[in-house]
Amino acid sequence: MEKSIQSELIGVFKYNENLNSFEASKGKIHWELNERNELVDKSEMLKRAEKLFLFLEEFDQKAKIAITEKLIDYKNDFWPEYDEDDENLNWDAVDAGEYNVTKEEFAEAITLYNIEIRANDIYCEYHDGDLFGGHRIHAYFDNDYKLLNADV
Repeated sequence: MEKSIQSELIGVFKYNENLNSFEASKGKIHWELNERNELVDKSEMLKRAEKLFLFLEEFDQKAKIAITEKLIDYKNDFWPEYDEDDENLNWDAVDAGEYNVTKEEFAEAITLYNIEIRANDIYCEYHDGDLFGGHRIHAYFDNDYKLLNADV
């Protein structure tokens, strides 16, 4: 028998036995209610997901700014937008930051595609917009939507 949870806002969450979670897709976003912690209240997780869904655009904008603040220096220091082996590279321009990605460019490049509601936090994945060579950005938020950590 297939397990599912109905959300009037997001749709049907179907149980994925391999991940021990309920999954749904709404638009370009994949939603997950993580049930790995057996003590978790599924109805509470659904309420949290629906609450987030109602202001998802605002959350996403604020999340992008917070992620950018956390990762912009890492991007510019370790994932440069220039070829270090280029014989004609102007190192003075590099040192002046002329090749750096701006905060605005960074925030605009990343795209939210996965939200996982977990027992004690919210995990989101972002497409990196090729800022980090196609790697995913992993972002962790508390239940008040404050960024706890972000990494690539």
